[in-house]
Amino acid sequence: MALIDLNGVKLRNRLVTSASLLGYGASKSKLILYGLSPIAQWVPLERFGAVTTRTLSVQPREGNFSLREDWRLTEFPTMLKMYGRALREVDGGWMNAFGWCNIGIERYFEEYYPRTSAQNRIISVGGFSAEEMCSLVETVNSRAKPGEIAAVEFNVSCHNVNFPFETILEDVLRQSVPLSRHPIILKLSPDLDYVAQAQLAERTGIAALTAINAVKALRLDPETGEPFMKNRFGSISGRAIKPIGLRVVAELRDAGVKLPIIATAGIRTYDDCREFFWAGADAVSLGSAVWLTKMPLYALGPLEGLRIRRLMGRVARYEAPTQIREAWASHVPAPVEPVAVPVGPAEGATA
Repeated sequence: MALIDLNGVKLRNRLVTSASLLGYGASKSKLILYGLSPIAQWVPLERFGAVTTRTLSVQPREGNFSLREDWRLTEFPTMLKMYGRALREVDGGWMNAFGWCNIGIERYFEEYYPRTSAQNRIISVGGFSAEEMCSLVETVNSRAKPGEIAAVEFNVSCHNVNFPFETILEDVLRQSVPLSRHPIILKLSPDLDYVAQAQLAERTGIAALTAINAVKALRLDPETGEPFMKNRFGSISGRAIKPIGLRVVAELRDAGVKLPIIATAGIRTYDDCREFFWAGADAVSLGSAVWLTKMPLYALGPLEGLRIRRLMGRVARYEAPTQIREAWASHVPAPVEPVAVPVGPAEGATA
């Protein structure tokens, strides 16, 4: 199998999966589903270019949901009510506010990493300081040999944890990127100065970019005024944000950003993939627009799984026009030694 090399990020093909939607890429047992959608059980994850994990933190986090795994049948109404405050279909997309609900990076490596070795993995990590991000990088270094994973993705742009990541971004990149034995992907938010952050990424040794993270959003109950999401401002993803994702990818290229871009924003079909390639993306990622597709009791899950498998095949066989092939070739910057940047507020970032 010929690998796609995106500035050191090795993909099996140009179709990957977005962070969190497929959980940790495996279930605790054969009787328990993994990820946020039963559709995932009908797709061979090892066929994707890479599978991105749920964002992992240094310590386990309940976030705005729960880490419980022992729900009794009588407690399902309570669980579903909690889900309703963390994930909800809205306005042509999905709003979520899980807030980095995860089991912690050490437990991921103990329980899930050995069982997902057939997959090409991107490990998503998130922290609230340069020290936390350095700790996460060092844990990945000690648990995954070079070449065992595709990359580490820095999620320092999530709105669901109510933290001003733009104030620590320079320090995070300056301190943690040089420590990593694996390529680092930086995930960009459309709500911040993504061009300035991408340019900072180029100067500090980041290998590639993910564009975009979910868009900060708000919905209120029209009767009570109560926010749909537990943390008030959630993040919207899915088909509703596809035009925003296309704009961001195009603006990054218009600004001269050379880093490879993995696009994720409402992608569902083969034409969506090609549209993002024309905009300037080097790979595309399937997120909530695919994995949260509503079906009656998911009875059509096997058919949707077949559709996704066919999509993987079509993207893998895609014969890009000359203009796109030439653009892909130009999206890998000349190798340079990362330069230290002054510590301080992120360049050009907004609050």
